[in-house]
Amino acid sequence: MNAHTQHLQLIENKAEVGVFAGQASYNGDLSPNLPFLTLNFGGFYKRQLNDYVGLRLNYEMVPLAAYDELTANSINAYVQERGLYFKTTYQDISLMTELYFLKFINGNKKYRFSPYLGFGVGYLSPLKDISNYPTADEPSETPNIITMPLNIGFKYNVVGSFNLFGEITYRFTSSDQLDHFGDNNIYPKGGINYQPSTSGKDQFFSAKLGVSYSFLRIYGPDPRPKPKKDNLLTKGSNSGIKAINKGLFGLFKRK
Repeated sequence: MNAHTQHLQLIENKAEVGVFAGQASYNGDLSPNLPFLTLNFGGFYKRQLNDYVGLRLNYEMVPLAAYDELTANSINAYVQERGLYFKTTYQDISLMTELYFLKFINGNKKYRFSPYLGFGVGYLSPLKDISNYPTADEPSETPNIITMPLNIGFKYNVVGSFNLFGEITYRFTSSDQLDHFGDNNIYPKGGINYQPSTSGKDQFFSAKLGVSYSFLRIYGPDPRPKPKKDNLLTKGSNSGIKAINKGLFGLFKRK
């Protein structure tokens, strides 16, 4: 085993924590031709199972919004006249498996970066909600939603245990009610019954930059045992024993 191989085995990544911020956008029935970007942020804890596979618990605050009236009339007059809008702040908690494509070792210049892929399941819950649909006499609650996140990112070890990363997360959802306007809803306005698209479930994505800290376990060679020092008592007795042994063996020494 050469010195380089021994060095690789001295450091083991046990866990990692990180924080991030970025922008999010939703894809649904409102303002389908004009995406709206909102600020999102969050953090994660990851347990590293081996050199390539980790299990990540993710928490993210995701405000989502869309405004029909801001859609240009030349692009989609139907949507602009409909005039629906919503802005809902969601919290997303997800559990993902994360896979490194390359070996990643903190503090090693040869293995200090790697792209990665994550996937799993999450739970989306609304915190704050603003919308003009449904109307006041037709109240409804924003549902809790199951998400299926797909995460693609790139990580770079800056120094020691500190890393920089960027990632894009696309979330498929179990609901068509992120914007409160599902396939079965009708919005009457000005004698027209406005209907949503039939594109299926709503989706959203987020792009983020962040910093993380890796908890490392460092292995090294066992320290050499320290030589025992003689004290005043043992030093005298050892000298006497050596003298006796020398005298006994001297009797049998060939002259």
